[in-house]
Amino acid sequence: MTLPADIVRRQHSAQLPRYLLVGALATLSHYGVFLLALELTTQLTASLLGAALGTAISYQGNRRWTFARRNQATRPWQLLRFCLTALAYNLGNALLMLVLLNQWPGSPLFMQMLSTASLTLMTYWINRTWTFKNEVA
Repeated sequence: MTLPADIVRRQHSAQLPRYLLVGALATLSHYGVFLLALELTTQLTASLLGAALGTAISYQGNRRWTFARRNQATRPWQLLRFCLTALAYNLGNALLMLVLLNQWPGSPLFMQMLSTASLTLMTYWINRTWTFKNEVA
């Protein structure tokens, strides 16, 4: 069943800002771990460690708020779908970081910011249409 365009717009107008806010919190956590881990490990490993924490925060925030259901019953396969989406995001982030750091090695934080910005809207669409499909805010 296809939803009317005005309902879809209303859902986007509620979900996208929430998704961006949850993403901002997850990103701040990611960057915090990234910056701390830079002192202890490689730039790529620091990015991946930060991504792990950011992923956990993102799942809980999006599950409980952005794409919350009125009925909080078990959501079969949702966690697996989210993890697959997060894995694709993190692999994309790692590959993009490798390319960007190879081209411009002087600023790992700027490269991480560029990577994050380029992947955010893509993962919103995937999470909205696949991970949390048919769940409303």
